[in-house]
Order: sequence, then structure tokens, then C-alpha cells
Amino acid sequence: MQSIDYLARQRSVNDAANGALAGPAAAALASVAVRTAAIIRCMAVGYTGLQIAIWHAYYGGDLRRLAAPAAAMVWGAALVAWLARHPPTARLAIGDCLVHIPLALSTAWSVPPAMRGDTANWLYILLAGQTVVPLWFAPLVASAPLVLAAGGGYWAGATLLTRAAAGRSALGAATALYFAVGTVAWLAYRMLGNRAALADTALAEADADSHKQYVTLSRSTERREHERLLHDTVLNTLTALARDDAVGHDAREIVGRCLHDVALMEYVLGGTRLADAPAGGPVGGLLAAVGAVAVEMRARGLDVRMEVSAPATGAFGVPVPVVVAVARAVRESLDNVARHAGTGEAFLGVAVREADAGAGDSGELVVTVRDSGVGFEPSRVGPERLGVRRSIVERIADCGGTASVRSAPGAGTTVTLRWPGGAQRLQGDTPEPPMARNPSPGWPEGRSPR
Repeated sequence: MQSIDYLARQRSVNDAANGALAGPAAAALASVAVRTAAIIRCMAVGYTGLQIAIWHAYYGGDLRRLAAPAAAMVWGAALVAWLARHPPTARLAIGDCLVHIPLALSTAWSVPPAMRGDTANWLYILLAGQTVVPLWFAPLVASAPLVLAAGGGYWAGATLLTRAAAGRSALGAATALYFAVGTVAWLAYRMLGNRAALADTALAEADADSHKQYVTLSRSTERREHERLLHDTVLNTLTALARDDAVGHDAREIVGRCLHDVALMEYVLGGTRLADAPAGGPVGGLLAAVGAVAVEMRARGLDVRMEVSAPATGAFGVPVPVVVAVARAVRESLDNVARHAGTGEAFLGVAVREADAGAGDSGELVVTVRDSGVGFEPSRVGPERLGVRRSIVERIADCGGTASVRSAPGAGTTVTLRWPGGAQRLQGDTPEPPMARNPSPGWPEGRSPR
């Protein structure tokens, strides 16, 4: 019993044979068929001119004999020029047959007597090569009668002046060969069309399977990231609170960590399912994640001033992995300010440059962390210090962005995070989360310690 998959493939093959399917393989076959038909017609036109030159005495005796070969050459050149600029159509193929049927009937006066029963005369070569045009580019129900009419016309035109039995026998064999050539051309093209349809069906199935695998992998990656985030935030905070010495810790640090965990978990639970899809919220939810970091650092005593610069026409989507990487890089930068800068203030800026499709500009997301503290000399940082290199520079590079650190003794430090191509417009505007617009340390608006 045939499987459903086999029957579906066979239906696709039948559709392709009727012109209903046009995948990459079918399109390639059609292109090759057009070029082949054009080459065959060019060879036929050239051979016609050669026959006229060889039999110049016959054609020069009566210039009216040149009418048929001249018309065939002009039409053939026009057809080749058309095929070079336009795709073939059934109407063109039928018209080509209607032109060659009268030419086939002209055998008695357009072909030298010595060549009328020979398969090497110009008209026979022209008609045999012409069969591929209707059989390849028109439905069989329309092309087959026309090809038969052209073959019958050639036989009828040649037998008008052919009296000898041997000549009629050779003419009959030539006509039979003409029909055999047409049959082989049609069968070969149909076989290649079936193969092309099978290849296109297999390619479509492979593409669908690849998409399913990609979706599954993306969901698995996001789930693992959520598990890591849960471990790094809520579980670590609860573990710290459960320790015996938790009472001796700075209450502001514990409150900040709790606020940070709550904000991030709200963002994750409200995010998208696919890791490569834009997350919800302004700037793809980035303000929710970065704002949570700002709230945590404010609770630890660092006055973080946050500014957002984004087009007012809508929000921009940023993939979830980029949001997580940027938020963690910002936390590392602000933590360095709190521990090493010797200042109680820091600036956090989020800027989005809108994409310009006409100029080929995909937009850019820029996040800046700046302080006016003691600064340091970047060239003197030893290789064993991994905070800036691993937690900031390499983390942003892993998601396709760049990170730079500029600092000098006494001149403060500026960390700039850039992610190109992140401006994907979302429909509608989403209000800015409370933690992004709360300028002072403490709980966000609308919340209480309980």
C-alpha cells in the first residue's frame, strides 16, 4: 500500500507536469529548455543559410523559391530574439507551429528535387528542431495536433512531385523519423520535469524540517536561558537570605537584589517564545531589563541617572539573547562604578537609531555607562582581570555587537555597547516601565516592600 507521503509527492509531480509547480529545480529546467530551444533554432537558421549557398543555382534560377527559406530564417531570428528577453508562452509556441505548417507544405518548390526525400534538407532539419517549442512550452492537447499537422504537411508537400516508389519510401521513413524525434523530445522533457518536481518537493520538505528544528532549538535555548536566569537571580537571592549571616548583610543590597530579580522575572515571563523574535516592550523589553539593573544599583547607594533616546514613531524589537547580554554587561559596568570609581553617581543612556531601508542602514542600538570617577589606565589592566574582558566585551561580541571602554586616570570611565541591526519596528507604543523612569533609589512606583 502506497504511503500518504508518496501520494503527496506524486500529486506534486503531476502538478509540475501541468505547470502548477515552479520550484528551484523546475525553474532551472525551464531556463535550460528555453536556451536549448533557442540554440536549436539558431543552428537551423544557420543550416538554412548554408543550404541556400550550396544550392545557389537552384534558388537563383527562380527567386520565388527563396521566399520560404527567407521567411523561415527571419522568423527564426525573431523567435530567438524574443526568447532572449521574454519567457516562452503557449501562445508563442502555437504561433510558431502555425508559421511552420505553410512552410512544410512548400516542400515541392522550396527544396531542391534531389533533397526532397532526404533528411538532410533545410526544411526537414528546421521542422525537426521546431518540434521542441510546442511540445515543451504548450499543453500536449494543443501541441500534439500541430506537430502532427506540420509532419503531415511536409509529407504531403514532398509527395506532390515525387513519383518514384523509392522516393516515396524514403519520404515515408523521413516522416516517421520526424514523429519519433518529437516523441522522444516530449518524453525526455516530461521525465526531467518529473525529476525536477521530486527534487522541489524534497527541498520543500527539507526546508520545513529545518525550520521545525530551528524552532525547537530556539525554544530549547530560551528555556535553558530562563533556567540559568532563575538560578542566577531568585535562587541565589533566596540562598543568601537563608544563610545564618544574612542579617549582617547590607539591607540596601538585599533589597536591590530582590528588586532586580522581580523586574527581570516579570520581563522573562512576559517575553516571547522564540529566542530570535523581538521581545515585548519598548526597545524590545531592553528598558525593563536595564531598568531593573538601575534599580538594584540605586538600592546599593549608586545614583544612576537614566536617559532613553528612541524614535517617537514606535518601538523597536531586540532579540531576547541580546537583551540579556546587554543587561548583564550594564550590571557589570555599574558594579565596577560602585566598587572602583570612587563616586556615587553614574549615567546610563539607551539610544536607538531608526533603520533606513533605502540607504541600507539597519539601525543601531547604543547603550552607554559613564561615570566621572577616578578612572584607570586600560593598558595596565592585567590579563588575570576578567571582569571587563569577559563580562562586557566578549559577552556583547557573542551576540553580534561591540563594546568599548574608554578611561583615563582622573577622567572617569565610559563603557559603550553597540548592537547593529537591532531596529525592527513593532506595532504600537508600549509605555515605559516604572523602573526606567524612577530617578531615585527605593521601590518603583506602585510597589511596596511587601
